[in-house]
Amino acid sequence: MLEKDNYVIYGGYGVCRVADVRSETMYKKTQTYYILTPLDNAGMAIYIPVNNDALISRMRKIPCREEILCLLDGLREEKLVLEKDNRLRAEQLDLILDRCDQRELILLVRTLWEKRKALAMQNKKICTADDNALKRAEKIINGEFGFALSMAPEDVPAFIADRLAQTD
Repeated sequence: MLEKDNYVIYGGYGVCRVADVRSETMYKKTQTYYILTPLDNAGMAIYIPVNNDALISRMRKIPCREEILCLLDGLREEKLVLEKDNRLRAEQLDLILDRCDQRELILLVRTLWEKRKALAMQNKKICTADDNALKRAEKIINGEFGFALSMAPEDVPAFIADRLAQTD
């Protein structure tokens, strides 16, 4: 069971502090809740019933440095294949963003970085849906890894790019 002032990753909200664990009555039902506050939105409170397995499963522990390095090392050769059709790709990106799986998010970011770079060489830009997905994925990964590695979120992309570029 989580305790007050623990930190977790909660879905697309990123790193959250457990502001409190207490009983509340909502909709005429009293139950115990984790009250989470996203680090990048201190005014927000997310109430998660402690007995709601579906919502609890969206919580993840903060990864340690070794876990992050191992994850990145395992992704050097892996690629994400994006749908060619814009509508299907938008659905694919939404599913990846909804799952908030770090592995998938990093692959998504790297794939869209590469796509953006290739298009820039042709004086073109990625479509708005791809750009929005990239920004969302970067926000999630940069926040999580920045917190876990004690670095500023804006320093995370260079850290990831450097690690992915390393050879053994």
